[in-house]
Amino acid sequence: MRNFNSIIRSLFIVSFVVFAASCTDPNTGVINSIEHQASLDAENLVAEKRANAANTKMYTADLAMLNESGVSGTAELTLTRNEITVKIQATGLEENMLHPQHIHGFIENRRNATCPSPSADTNGDGIIDLVEGLPFYGPIIQDLYVPIDTYPIADDNGDIDFERTFILGETEFVEEGEVATYSELRPLQNRTIVLHGMTVDGEYVATLPVACGQITTSQGNNK
Repeated sequence: MRNFNSIIRSLFIVSFVVFAASCTDPNTGVINSIEHQASLDAENLVAEKRANAANTKMYTADLAMLNESGVSGTAELTLTRNEITVKIQATGLEENMLHPQHIHGFIENRRNATCPSPSADTNGDGIIDLVEGLPFYGPIIQDLYVPIDTYPIADDNGDIDFERTFILGETEFVEEGEVATYSELRPLQNRTIVLHGMTVDGEYVATLPVACGQITTSQGNNK
């Protein structure tokens, strides 16, 4: 009986000490909870970064002139399931003029989009206009614009240096509409990038294709 009483007395003392400690610092539980949540958030962030890195794919496109525009350039694209970053450097554009640019392709059957050949000039006027190029490069999948809802303007040398990251499937600004989804963009190597804008017969035609490049996977990149 004496041993039993000793055990009860010991348990009471331990319980009292624990209770007293918790009463001494009432914020201990809150602090521990915050620290635990911060640790979980850090672990989730690391896991998300690893998942994005595993799904990151790199692409390039060599932009060649259309309609004797003299425009050339390169494009680099980085695609994850959450976003796409597009970098375009081009030269030979009309200086101080706005130049629309897009990712074109065929969403329905995902067939390969290409840059138009001279045969695209079906009316024989010596110019491949926007509509004549559509059977080759397809409709617009993603506008490559500058916020809000505009396009790059070539500098005094006729150059553009564009870079922007788009969050897939989201509407950043109502004026711009929804960004293409991951599913709509893929397979990205079946898409093209087209730059527009050139003066014809004294009139600036912002829709006229002036350069095109088929997107290809970078070396060592998975499709």
